[in-house]
Amino acid sequence: MTDTNTNNKKTVPSKAHPKVTATLKQALLEFQKLAVTAKKDGKNPHFRSNYSTLESVISAVNQGNQFGLFFTQEIDYVYTSHMETKSEVVVVTTVRHVIDENTYVSKLPIIMSQANYENPQKIGSAITYAKRYTLQSVYGLPSEDDDGNEASKPTIQVSKPKMKGEDDGL
Repeated sequence: MTDTNTNNKKTVPSKAHPKVTATLKQALLEFQKLAVTAKKDGKNPHFRSNYSTLESVISAVNQGNQFGLFFTQEIDYVYTSHMETKSEVVVVTTVRHVIDENTYVSKLPIIMSQANYENPQKIGSAITYAKRYTLQSVYGLPSEDDDGNEASKPTIQVSKPKMKGEDDGL
């Protein structure tokens, strides 16, 4: 995430919208004070878990509009290697402010096998996933991981208690 300062002129909040702050940082602070969370309205039957859909994340972050926040999301195509002509598809989410010219940016490459790049459904799913997580990341929205639950569970090792007088190997 980058904080891009492109304009240093002093601005004042709009009188028509009294909650609109003068800067992007102030607006994000006010938004985060609301402690907004995205509704977990999606179901992942494979992991038997719920997750926040892109629509519910957008609904949650749109509460930042009252402070002058809005966002854009684009799909970019970036060359990563000149000699091998490799490239990446990247989702770029940018938070903007109606007065302040600064931005916060979150980028996530779409990583899939070559075979999946030929499947429009798989590409669409990967793009939606990246949009959801870059948007949550740049706004600081908490979320339950929708497909990493099993991978992130801690493994617990239970050791037997040693009996009195048992050799501990030292």
